[in-house]
Amino acid sequence: MLTPREEQIEAERRERISQLASDLRKRVNRDIARARRLLKNLDGDLEKHGSPEQWKRLGDILLANAHSAKRDGDGFRVIDYFDDVTPEILIDADPRFSASEAAEDYFRLYQKARNGREVIRERHAQTTGKIEALEEKVRAIDAAEAALDEGALRAILPAKKAPTETRKAKKRDAEIKGVRRFVSSDGFEIFVGKGAADNDYLTTRLAAARDTWLHAADYSGSHVVIRNPNRKEIPQRTLREAASLAAFYSSARELPRAAVNYTERKFVSKVKGGAPGLVRLASFKTLDVKPEVTIEKFE
Repeated sequence: MLTPREEQIEAERRERISQLASDLRKRVNRDIARARRLLKNLDGDLEKHGSPEQWKRLGDILLANAHSAKRDGDGFRVIDYFDDVTPEILIDADPRFSASEAAEDYFRLYQKARNGREVIRERHAQTTGKIEALEEKVRAIDAAEAALDEGALRAILPAKKAPTETRKAKKRDAEIKGVRRFVSSDGFEIFVGKGAADNDYLTTRLAAARDTWLHAADYSGSHVVIRNPNRKEIPQRTLREAASLAAFYSSARELPRAAVNYTERKFVSKVKGGAPGLVRLASFKTLDVKPEVTIEKFE
């Protein structure tokens, strides 16, 4: 029989284990939800690509009719020589194109759809496997909680990752409240401005000359900075994660894809007399990304 003190300790242990299990479950379920959203987006991307076989077939038909195709509105009337019945069909085509040019356009769609399908299917399989692994972790959490095994619970998920690319903290870093802070998959800190004044502060005062600066091209939105205190080459994965953040925290958020400009901070300057957040780029490159948040906030 337990003493009142021992009963209290046991009750506190059970409560601690229950809270730990709940916290872990939330983290895993959040990752599952994110992965399922990715699957849905991948399915949408696959549908947008269309059928590569269909694009190739239309290209072949147009090519076979290159000298006999008749323009009809926004398409060509052609004979489908690949059908035993050889019917006359109408194939949509850009009004500026000849039949041969329209065929080449369909062949480009075929190549894009075929290559895109391979990439999407690979990512789909990887994401499905990730979901299965995460669901197994949920079952492990449930089992460890039922067994009151605190050690097993703590071993299921690692502690949240802290930045690996850091520099000496400055007083002004602690004062800034207008930025969202993230950590890339490679351990680089990524700052995202919240408003126009915050963008100004982030770009002109917080960012160092060799940090990487990003912003959605031709859209209003947040300034994004990848901190690079050790002046390393920014990994492509980190660059794309930051670009996706720049697109997501902009007016291009609802678009399937968005262009994002990036450069070193030293090539960014404020427009004299311009509105807060308005800058000029002396040199930049562009990435095409999906507006999304793929990494967790570090706050």
